[in-house]
Amino acid sequence: MARAQIRITDREWRRIVALLSVRAALRQRAQAIAGRARGIAAAETPNVSITTEEGTRPQGRTYARVASGDPEGEFGTQTRQRRRVLGRAANTKE
Repeated sequence: MARAQIRITDREWRRIVALLSVRAALRQRAQAIAGRARGIAAAETPNVSITTEEGTRPQGRTYARVASGDPEGEFGTQTRQRRRVLGRAANTKE
């Protein structure tokens, strides 16, 4: 069975991603990930700040991002073990 394809113009795409409902869905997803990340971080690496931020990229695409105040713990270094708090929180099945 063939999949239906929807074609939209760039102008239509920009209107869609600017909708408040799209922004709200992105915010909700980011807050859910941040909550899980805070739980993981509290259990493994105390005193780590987990924040969310929202914005619009230069080409008009909206985003919501979760950030950790501990990049060394997220990616690891020669002296610190890699914890991957954000990656694990984001990959949790909902």
